[in-house]
Amino acid sequence: MKKALKRSLAIVLAILMILGSGIAASAAPMKPQALREDAAFAPAAVNPAGSLAITKQPTDSSFRMYYEEPDLSGMEVSVLGGIFTAPTTIVYDDVANDYKVGPNKILWDIWVNPADWRYGWKEGSNATILFVYAYQCTDFHVEKIVGGVEYGYYDKELVFYAQAPITVIATSSQNDMSSAKVLTLDVPETVTVKAYNSVWLKFTATQDGYYRFRSDGGSYGETLYSREGEILEIPSLDPYAELYDADGDWLDYDDDGGGNLNFRLFRQMSQGETVYLRAALYHEERSASYTVTVSRVGSEQPTLQLKSYEITNYYRDVIDIDALLEGTGFDYYDVYLFYDYEQFRDDCNGFFSMQTGVGYITILAPDGSMAEVKVTVKYSTAQWLCIIFLGGFVWMKFTRPGVPFNLWDNIYDFLFVYGVRNGLFELFVYEWGLPSNWFSWLLR
Repeated sequence: MKKALKRSLAIVLAILMILGSGIAASAAPMKPQALREDAAFAPAAVNPAGSLAITKQPTDSSFRMYYEEPDLSGMEVSVLGGIFTAPTTIVYDDVANDYKVGPNKILWDIWVNPADWRYGWKEGSNATILFVYAYQCTDFHVEKIVGGVEYGYYDKELVFYAQAPITVIATSSQNDMSSAKVLTLDVPETVTVKAYNSVWLKFTATQDGYYRFRSDGGSYGETLYSREGEILEIPSLDPYAELYDADGDWLDYDDDGGGNLNFRLFRQMSQGETVYLRAALYHEERSASYTVTVSRVGSEQPTLQLKSYEITNYYRDVIDIDALLEGTGFDYYDVYLFYDYEQFRDDCNGFFSMQTGVGYITILAPDGSMAEVKVTVKYSTAQWLCIIFLGGFVWMKFTRPGVPFNLWDNIYDFLFVYGVRNGLFELFVYEWGLPSNWFSWLLR
């Protein structure tokens, strides 16, 4: 216990010294979950970071690029750490498609990514990172009662994660465009996409113009569970598409630009130009049908008429996209924004600047119109004073973006939200085992 306490205090002191480092265990993206019922594990509320070893390689780790995910069938791994107090063997085939939930059950999330995402997948051998995450079902929440049975969902707590290198083989994706269906202008074409497959469509422009390719039939789904793990599933339908030229070279991609999970693509085309559309589905465990329509929306891409095409913004302050769109009939949630990810950020808190200097935001509206806005980002007077007299160039980047600048609030964020608070979280929750809600109460 003394060693644990000393180690914990050392963590806090180290965080205080570097003024604002975050906790080691950050949130991870959730993917379709699988689960395992028979693994022995310790009580929750432990540090989920652990280690893993691949004890049995996949039987055949090859996959078709752009069509399939790497095949991990036959793989076995040994995990240790987090909720697992002793080495535990996880058989991929046993957990990958086991979706039944229940009290305290462990759900497994196992996938691979290229080791260097800058280059993506390449044909042949790929150096890859294997990610293994485990979640434990905790509290059950009732959403509806059907036939006297309560259905809802479980809270899921991250109880283990680790990664290890693995090699997978990508084979060439043979683009079978020769059998493509022909799209006729303004005539919806029904496509039935079979599981783990796609449908090719072909269109030749009858005249110069700006063309829109869109799907219809997308819909949101929902999966609910009874307390005993019985499933009530309302499947979603999530089309996506890729656009290629006549030589098979990739041109564009879209997933949800058309709203309600439908795709929407635009292309300036010349008379006689031919393009190919590969129509597919996410959640491809099943087959589904939807329609694809191509329309000519004008002779050329229309300009989105904004109130202003050049604005000034303060560092880490909100950029009011709705104000720019006033009078267009669109709002922030209707349009696509294209921008430098180091200069700007777009999340649930809004759209705001992250660096000083000049940047550009391109706005694409649902009707295909587009506009570019020049944004000059600078420090406010208060921010300049902090930089000159309080060393703000070191700590201002750790404060909350998207809120009005306030000296005391920002210093509090830097010291406590990004620094001391995370150190105390390590001490109270990971080392002493206090529930995380107790920690939140203690620091109120």
